[in-house]
Amino acid sequence: MKPFSFKRILFTTWIGICFGSLSASGLNFHTQVGVQDCFTNEASSSELSNLFKSSIPLDEKKRIAETIAYKEGKSRFQSVSCIQGKKLTDEDLSKLLLDWGNHLSLYAELNSYYENYVLSDDKTRSLNSIEWELLTTHLKQKKELLTRLNDATGFALKGERISEENFSMIYLSLFLLQIEFWDAMPKTYRDSVL
Repeated sequence: MKPFSFKRILFTTWIGICFGSLSASGLNFHTQVGVQDCFTNEASSSELSNLFKSSIPLDEKKRIAETIAYKEGKSRFQSVSCIQGKKLTDEDLSKLLLDWGNHLSLYAELNSYYENYVLSDDKTRSLNSIEWELLTTHLKQKKELLTRLNDATGFALKGERISEENFSMIYLSLFLLQIEFWDAMPKTYRDSVL
């Protein structure tokens, strides 16, 4: 396989992650530890992706995003609570945290491909300076919220008590950020990226 083809596959995978199930799903990552029964695959990701593209009023989008955020927060909370309930040995916990770290590293790598894609000249050529600022600010804020979500998950995997509301509020902030961003961007940019 040519390196270009491999990059294209990675890029396509990342687009699926960004607008598909992994960017806003319950907890689910590859691990050697037997906790797969605690993982979830929420079906709301397609609902959320369609919401970004939808022409329904912004207030209605926000209401739907709130419903999805609470569902996702509950799912993530249930996953980490299930894992905490397994009372993993120190060895299994170390393996789980190593696998979680590997998952985050892969996610960060794929995110860099995504950012290069949405910031490419081909995609941003028609943006004015205000839209460019909106795009770069959005990417920074999104990264901060995802870091907050992943940090909370990491703390919970280590046994700390993180509330369902904490997860839900992070998801809500993330989803509202996404909705407001896509609503503010020109249709041509939105159509070229989504």
